[in-house]
Amino acid sequence: MNIRLLQNCIFPSQLVSVLPGFEAFDFRSNPKPELREFQIFEHLFVNGIHNTADIFGAVSSRFHAKTLLGGPELRNWIQCTPGYEVYSVNPWPQWCYANFNSHVRASIIHGGNDFLMNAQKVLDLARVPLDFVNPGRQHNKNYGMSSYWFGTPRFWSKFMQELVFPVIRLTASELGSALHDFLYRPIAYYGKSTHRAGAMPFLLERATNLYVQAQFADEVAYYPRSREQILASCLFPFERDLIELAGDQVDAWDEAGVYDRDAMDYFENAALHASAGWLAYMGRHQVDFDHGDPRPHLPWFAREKVVMTRNVGTLETLEAQT
Repeated sequence: MNIRLLQNCIFPSQLVSVLPGFEAFDFRSNPKPELREFQIFEHLFVNGIHNTADIFGAVSSRFHAKTLLGGPELRNWIQCTPGYEVYSVNPWPQWCYANFNSHVRASIIHGGNDFLMNAQKVLDLARVPLDFVNPGRQHNKNYGMSSYWFGTPRFWSKFMQELVFPVIRLTASELGSALHDFLYRPIAYYGKSTHRAGAMPFLLERATNLYVQAQFADEVAYYPRSREQILASCLFPFERDLIELAGDQVDAWDEAGVYDRDAMDYFENAALHASAGWLAYMGRHQVDFDHGDPRPHLPWFAREKVVMTRNVGTLETLEAQT
């Protein structure tokens, strides 16, 4: 199986710090920053580069910092899991333990239910038959995020022509001023970015997962993680707390595929707790993914290590005294 993995290089510094297992793809021209990765996907598709491998993908330089996966690990997983049209990696597996789906989280992070309703209006105008408002339960066996997907030429062709092009090629007159502003004027977001995007890339990221589930439900593989790996992915202590508190129960709900009032009450409260936590923590301490995995250097985890070291020292002292 011929697998080709590209790292999108928008800034000169990224060309000299290519992730192991990836090829540098020079896109310093960056003509449509409001589209983020989707402008690169457009370029790759129009120029036929997606046809140069059996499985092809192009990701940002933050791939390893977010997913904790290297190129060799990713390549090995794909090679050992043959026969799929799409391979998807969720950099935030912990989210599935707090949010019923990522759209609930989006409505909190991006400023309310208007995000969901406006996104649905855009998809309807583009004649893309996806339910953005009520997508159902998303868990780690049916969910990917952050444009981290890798696929066959067939996948890329369908994905670009049936989802991406219909949306990004909507004109200002077709959209009207309100929806055009929604897509292209800076939207509420906690992340660090040179160019503040509108809703467009956030809409397309989530719509891609819906599209994959609708068109490739039996032909997509999601990168599996153990509970230990999910805990290691967490950026904040409250994410770990939720998983340790309710992880087994969430897994049981997902295994049964039944979400009763107790389950929905949990997800409603957990989503508010986790999403507000991201906003509060990121508002006071911006997490930077541009220089490798930030987790070991985050102040809240550093404090945890100090406390643990002190506790171990105290325990050793007590043991020595007895």
